[in-house]
Amino acid sequence: MEILVFGGTVFLSRAVAELGVARGHNVTTFNRGRTGPPVAGARTITGDRTNPADLTPLADAHYDLVFDTGYLPEVVKASAELLAPTAGHYAYTSSINAYSAWPQADYHQQGSYDGDPDAVGEQVPDDLPEGGEYGWRKVGAERAVQRAFGEHRCSLLRAGLIVGPNDRVGRLPWWLDRVARGGRTLAPGKAEDELRLIDARDIAEFALLQAPGTFEVTGPAHQISRGQLLAEAREVTGSDAEFVWVGDDYLVQAGVEGWTELPLWLPAAEAPGLWASDTAPAEAAGLACRPVRHTLLDTWDWMSGIEGGWQPAERTPGLAPERERELLAGWTG
Repeated sequence: MEILVFGGTVFLSRAVAELGVARGHNVTTFNRGRTGPPVAGARTITGDRTNPADLTPLADAHYDLVFDTGYLPEVVKASAELLAPTAGHYAYTSSINAYSAWPQADYHQQGSYDGDPDAVGEQVPDDLPEGGEYGWRKVGAERAVQRAFGEHRCSLLRAGLIVGPNDRVGRLPWWLDRVARGGRTLAPGKAEDELRLIDARDIAEFALLQAPGTFEVTGPAHQISRGQLLAEAREVTGSDAEFVWVGDDYLVQAGVEGWTELPLWLPAAEAPGLWASDTAPAEAAGLACRPVRHTLLDTWDWMSGIEGGWQPAERTPGLAPERERELLAGWTG
């Protein structure tokens, strides 16, 4: 199989390129050559996909599968329309943020944003809710792909929380790093809170199946609880972490910023549908998720091999040690 991957050097797109090579496929990656090292065994085309002249050579080849994680509808549209006459299938990774009411409990009933496939540049409607730009643009890109390829030649993958090796956002790595430091460790919410994670490599496996349709792709229902996740992180890192379960109300009153200051956590009352994805259609079409423990082991191994040590990303700074000590000191349970 001939596979074209836009990007192919970091995290999800890299997972697709590496899997394609491992399976014996001919993989071509298209990127600017600025972010990460090329995947061994893949052919690299260097270019900027916002430049039509750089994209033109792609139209001369046939690809059985195109994989794309693009953000701006204008950019995704240009690639999809160029490749539609010669490519077989287009797998586009969108986001659960495509739903306008996510993470509320009834977000499926509310439907997705009315994203515009012909939106230009940073253009978005004025009436979007705070933070709605991302989901609106993702839907616009979805529609651009579907319009160019038709519903039977594309996979629209609305991803949830993506984890695994090479994770530059760093939500799960932050928790592994914190647990590894050991000692009294603030654990938000309740131990029985359910989480749903998906390894980037499992999305890659699903993309290669070329299942047509729009799918929510994250971990299965009842995949793992927060208590189980932290306990397994403690085992994987070999730490002596002692988890202190701190209630949502206290954290909210203390002004703790969910998802960034405390990755993987939002107050249940504010986000009742956070982990309510419907993965049944994807699972019926072939989506399979490896045990979370395997992802923890591989992610910790990747983190341990980073020269100079793993560092949190600017967008996911995590809870500062002094802030954590302050919160624990004030918690009466």
